[in-house]
Amino acid sequence: MKISVITVCFNAVSTIESSILSVISQDYENVEYIVIDGGSADGTIAIIQRYAAQVSCFISEPDKGIYDAINKGIAHASGDIIGLLHANDCFASTRILSTVAQNFQQNKVDAVYGNLVFYNETGRIIRRWNSQTCSRLLLELGWMPPHPTLYLKKEIYKRYGNYRLDFGTAADYELILRVFYRYRIKTRFVDHVFIKMLTGGISNKNLLNHVTGNSNDFKAMKKHQLHAPFIAIILKPLQKVFQYL
Repeated sequence: MKISVITVCFNAVSTIESSILSVISQDYENVEYIVIDGGSADGTIAIIQRYAAQVSCFISEPDKGIYDAINKGIAHASGDIIGLLHANDCFASTRILSTVAQNFQQNKVDAVYGNLVFYNETGRIIRRWNSQTCSRLLLELGWMPPHPTLYLKKEIYKRYGNYRLDFGTAADYELILRVFYRYRIKTRFVDHVFIKMLTGGISNKNLLNHVTGNSNDFKAMKKHQLHAPFIAIILKPLQKVFQYL
C-alpha cells in the first residue's frame, strides 16, 4: 500500500526543512512525497532542492491558494492513500504512516484520522485537538476531525471530487461534510497524536478571517443540508474552547 504525502508551502524557509525531515524519517517505506510550492522567493526552494532524492515530485509555480495547491498534489499522487503535511507541521513520531497503513489494511475503511496538538515558537504545547469516532450526530453539531490528520483513499477523491475553491478557508470542512456526511464513507479514528502544528493557521489570523471562515462554514453546512445549521455554526467554534491548555 503506497501512501502519498503532500506538503504545500509558500515562503516557508523557517519551517520547510523540519517538515521534510519529518516525512523522510518515517519508518514506513512505501511513501511518495510530493511538495507543491507557490513560487517562494525566500530560500524555501533551495532547501527543498537539497532533498531532491527524497522528494518524488516537486512543483513550484503560482497557485490560487492552499487548496488549489493541494488539488495539484492530488492530481500528481499515485498512492493508494493520500495525506497532508503542511509546511508548519511535523509528524508526532516516526511511526505515523505505519499506523495509518495498518489501520487501512486491518479495518477496510476509506478514511483514517487521529489527534493533533498545537505548539508555539518555544515548543510548548498550547492546544490539544483530541478527536473521536465519527457519527452523524456529531457532524450535525458542527464537529469535524482534525483535517491535517486525515488520510483518504485516492479512490474517494476520484469518486467524490477534490477541494472546492469556492468555499475558501472552509474547503477542508466542505470536503469532510461531503464525504463523511453526504456519502457516508467508512472511517476509522485512531486515538493517537498524528500531527504537531506550529500555531498560526490561515483561517485564524485576524477577525476578518474568522468572520469569513464562519461564513464559509455555514455555506458548507447549507450545501450538505445539515438539519440545524444555525445551531451547528454556533457549536463548531465553541468546541475549540475546550482544546486549550
